[in-house]
Formats: sequence, C-alpha cells, structure tokens
Amino acid sequence: MKQGMPDMDETSLRRLLDSALVGRPPMGPVAHNALRAGIKLRRRRRIQGAAGTVAGVAAITVALPLITQALGHNTPQAATGRAAQATAYVANYESGTVTPVNTTTNRPGKPIKIALDPADIVITPDGRTAYVLSQLYRHHHITGVVTPVSTATNEPGKPIPVPPEPWTMAISPDGKTVYVVSLYPGRVTPISTATNTPGKPIPTGLGSSAITIAPDSKTAYVASQAGGGGGNGAVTPVNTVTGKPGTPIPVGNGPYDIQITPDGKTVYAANSFSRSVTPINTATDTAGQPVTAWGTPETIAITPDGATAYVVCQSSKRLRLPGRVVPISTATNTPGKPIKVGVTPTLMAISPDGRTAYVLNHTSDTVTPINTATNTPGKPIKVGAKPGAIAFTPDGKTAYVANYDGSGTVIPINTATNTAGAPIKVGRYPSAIAITPAAGATAP
Repeated sequence: MKQGMPDMDETSLRRLLDSALVGRPPMGPVAHNALRAGIKLRRRRRIQGAAGTVAGVAAITVALPLITQALGHNTPQAATGRAAQATAYVANYESGTVTPVNTTTNRPGKPIKIALDPADIVITPDGRTAYVLSQLYRHHHITGVVTPVSTATNEPGKPIPVPPEPWTMAISPDGKTVYVVSLYPGRVTPISTATNTPGKPIPTGLGSSAITIAPDSKTAYVASQAGGGGGNGAVTPVNTVTGKPGTPIPVGNGPYDIQITPDGKTVYAANSFSRSVTPINTATDTAGQPVTAWGTPETIAITPDGATAYVVCQSSKRLRLPGRVVPISTATNTPGKPIKVGVTPTLMAISPDGRTAYVLNHTSDTVTPINTATNTPGKPIKVGAKPGAIAFTPDGKTAYVANYDGSGTVIPINTATNTAGAPIKVGRYPSAIAITPAAGATAP
C-alpha cells in the first residue's frame, strides 16, 4: 500500500476507482470469457453515477467477457435441439432486449424482451441456454437479475434474483454453474443451470470485479480491488464444490482483469493502479514476481496454446493517448516488445486458431488485428462508434463486434481478409455478445 493511503471502505474505494478509471471502457477474455468485456463500459458509467463523482469502473467484463470464458450466438430452432448454424446473441443495454443474429445470413431475429437493462451474457457449453445479467440503476444503487433464455425457442424464463451491485458473470466449463460477481461488499453467487436457482453468496472481498474459472471447474478465482485489505488488491480462490473462499492472494493495486491459462496452472491478474501483471501459481495459490506493464493494464487474453498472455495497456487514461499491447511469455513471465495499436485500446480477443489477436480501440472506433506469430499489428479495421464487445463464430471465420452507442450495430469481420461487412442493426447500446458453440458440442 502506498504510504499515507487510508484503509478502504466502500465509499473511498468507489471514489478511487472512479477517479483512476476516468473514460476507460471494457475488458474481457477468449472463448466464453471474451464476451464479458463489452458490458463493463456501461457498468462503469452506472457506477460513476452511483458514486456521484467522475467516471465509473469499467469493464469487461461484459459481458465482458463477459466474461473470461466463451463468446458469444439466431434463427428459429426446433424445440428439440439447436440449429446447426451458430447464433449470436447481443445484449442491448438501453433497449432492454437481446437480439439473436443468424451468423449464416447476418440477419437479426425478433428482439427478446429482458427484465431491466441487459449488461452481460454467457451461454452454456451445450448451447441450449443463454444467461443474461440485467441491471437496474436507481437511487445510487444497482440491483439486478439473471434471466435464462432458451436458444431453441428464444423465450426468456423466470428471472433469477441476485445480490445488489452485480458486475459480471462467468459460466463453469462443465456448464453446471453460472457465477455472478457483485462489487460491494464483494461476493460471488452461484446459480445452478439444472434448476436455475441461486445458491448462497460467497464473500470474495470489497470491490470484486473479475472472475476466471479453472478448466476442471473446481476453482473460481475472483479479483477484488480491495480484497487484500487496506486498499490492496487480491485474488480469492473459491472452491466450487464446497462454496468456500480460500485465503486471498495479494497482488498489485487495482486488479482489473484476470485470466487463467488453458492448462489451469497459472492465473494472471492485471493491476491497473500499480501498472503490473501478477502471475499466480494455482497449485500453491501463491503470487509470483509482478511483471511490469507498459502503461495501464486494462485486460488480458491468453492464446489457445497457453504460450502467450497479451495485456492491453493504455498510456494515459485521462488524455486517451495511443496504447500498447504487451506480450508476456507464460513460460518465463517476461514481457516482450510493446505492440502499438489504436487510441484507447480496451479489449482483446484471440481467434480460435490462435493466429490473430483483435484489439478494440474505443476512441478511434477501430479494431486492430495482431499477427501472434510475429507480434506485428495489421491495418486497423474501421467498425463503428465505440466498439465494446467481440465474439467469434465456432469456426473462427467471422468476428462480430458490437458498437456501444445509440445506433445499435454489430459489425461482422471476415477474419481471412480482416475486412468489415455491412452493419447489422440491433438494439440501443449493445453491451455484450455471445455466440452458441458448434453443433454437437458437449461439456467436458
């Protein structure tokens, strides 16, 4: 803790986060995590109002991301099962709807009316149910519910109540549980996907804002802005079998995003305030030596082979100067040469084949592709205003980018040519996007 920094209560933490994260949009992960990212921009702004100061805490994560975790999913489907083609489901925050998009024709279906404002979305590994986190901002507080949506009928089920201040959510790889993270006082609520009933909230530390789940679904790791006490950040391991939190693992200040490697051996925490990335050994639940990041770490994405963790960094959160992406070797935990991208990079997602990383640049309204073999950026792809969420089709041929503005559009990107297609009209302020997995996919 910096000398002279007071111990953090909820009010002072809110103010610190708000002032430090001015103007910062979302973050999130690959697969079913990357989709969480987009939601966080909106949620930051809601928290901003709640704190009565500047901008609110950001995302990503959407949905983000949404998030980390799979991405995001329309066409009428038989009640007995899913259609062969993938469907993109887009959560439209200010429209109070989720729009299904047929990824074969890029045509939007009939909007699905959802309770409150949809902010995040995750889909079960078998593709049968989409879970939508909705928020209601009132009297400086945020309440919320999670609504299950059948992808066979596109009909919403009964909303599931969750604790106040819901921020993001993630689904376990085995598809059995959805975990909803609440900021204050900091807890995680498990929801059984078999019964759609919430379990007992699990305390995870003040300012809980990001979650990642081990590949075996046995442990969830939750990042808290002040979970370590005294304003210090921490990551809390949660035993998903017993529902018991473990001892918080101290990391840098302001852990803003966390991701786990595909083999489940290492968790990486991006610490925005201390400008570092902390690796955590999941076998011992101990933190390693922090890796110095270029600028302010926003979000992390890890390649499918687990060899590289890419960290999106902003050089100036106030002036919105151009940012960088820093590749970190997971074998040695050493950073590589920073990669220049657009203005205000906020979220990165990596294609299913691992060959290309796509960085959303919130201020320059572009997506920058990065060749992961050479770590060189390609020509920025012009999308729409304020790109805030991204998801890939199961075959990786198309990336869908949701633009977080009043026009309410989603842009398909051909990943072979890195060219943008015609905008797809959805609802106002699309905040998260998730795509159903390939037909026949099953949980591990």
